[in-house]
Amino acid sequence: MRDALGPLLPALIAELGGVTAELGCVPDRSGRLSAAVRAVRDADVVVVTGSTSVGATDQLRRLLADAGARMVVDTVACRPGHPMLLAEQAPDRWVVGLPGNPYAALVAARTLLGPLIAGLSGRALDPLPHVPVHGRARPAPGSTRLVPVTWDGARARIADGHRAAFLQGAAVGDALAAIPSDWADGSAAPLLLTAG
Repeated sequence: MRDALGPLLPALIAELGGVTAELGCVPDRSGRLSAAVRAVRDADVVVVTGSTSVGATDQLRRLLADAGARMVVDTVACRPGHPMLLAEQAPDRWVVGLPGNPYAALVAARTLLGPLIAGLSGRALDPLPHVPVHGRARPAPGSTRLVPVTWDGARARIADGHRAAFLQGAAVGDALAAIPSDWADGSAAPLLLTAG
């Protein structure tokens, strides 16, 4: 079993304002995943990477339904990261499901986990700047595409390497641009700034 995201989660969670209490790798088997999620009793938020899509090994939605959790977010119209989820497992106890592909998981962490941590901490979210975005990106019909960008003066330029399984673009990027389905090169888009 490969863990492509675990090593960066503690730093990412800290950047988003949270604290990682425990980190573990659990095989994609419902019994083990269920036991692992239940075992984390003192955490306000349990983050699961992978197991959020629709494949045979993607068990998280079924596990949460069987436990009577209330689904708050069940997929999002964005690419990558659309299978992300947020469920309330008990009062003030949350489960965040991040996709298994590293860049898709990073997008979900910044767009779902980050706002959840801010809300639980009583912090307001900063407004998103809108700037012209230049470069090549294929808009996703009916969805928002999130792409890493770098600053180029007062505008942003799309970084290379922004496929769902690759972190190259995110590693060099200064922000994520939310490209709407009708975006054209040079149009303004909102930016989700990243630390750096």
